[in-house]
Amino acid sequence: MKTKVSFLLLCLTMVVAVSVSSCSDDDTHGVQVPENISQAMKAKYPAATHVEWETKGNYYVADCMLDGNELEAWFSRQAVWVLSVMDITWNNLPPAVQTSFLSGRYADWKIEELEYLEYPLLPVQYVIRVEQGENELQLFYSDTGGLLREHPVSGDDDTHWPLIYGG
Repeated sequence: MKTKVSFLLLCLTMVVAVSVSSCSDDDTHGVQVPENISQAMKAKYPAATHVEWETKGNYYVADCMLDGNELEAWFSRQAVWVLSVMDITWNNLPPAVQTSFLSGRYADWKIEELEYLEYPLLPVQYVIRVEQGENELQLFYSDTGGLLREHPVSGDDDTHWPLIYGG
């Protein structure tokens, strides 16, 4: 009898542990996220939900939801926030960026994605990812509509962002 009770308690403990861990907003997908990085994310974005972690190059990247928007928050191995990338809509672009794009040489290219980049020390940037045939570019704009740079890309590898444009 004592063995059965012990076994039932063990099973109950395992069920509770699985239930508690499945309710957590942090999902590491096998990535070992150091506590200082997890805490840095919670301090920067306390309202973030559905946090999933991955690594890109030397960075830990938290993919999450914030106020109904998808967000990537990039942290260095020292738990320093280096970049946030948020998906936005055309209507969220400043009018100056809309005008600049529509009057520029890529206006007839297909818009694939719009993003807002925030760095700790650099000004905010808006990225319009465009495609024409096999060619795909990220167009970086200032909030005043100036085209800052054109960056050729292929696929969805954005690992280069903190390395080139922010940190």
